[in-house]
Amino acid sequence: MMSSNSTTGSIDDFFQRFEKIMLQAWSETGFGHIEVNSERFREDKIRVIIRGSTSYCYVITNEEVEKRMN
Repeated sequence: MMSSNSTTGSIDDFFQRFEKIMLQAWSETGFGHIEVNSERFREDKIRVIIRGSTSYCYVITNEEVEKRMN
């Protein structure tokens, strides 16, 4: 399991982590608060941060975004 405030480079990892956090919050309490922020920090990279009770940072490439959209 990835520790909080760590970084990974996969768009699939981001979606899996987001889904896990939301499902866990809903099953335990029925509600939850998650913030997702993204920013382009290089021409070919996007930094996405999930903030909840812990924070996770993902670096996603333009290529991954384009693949996901198709």
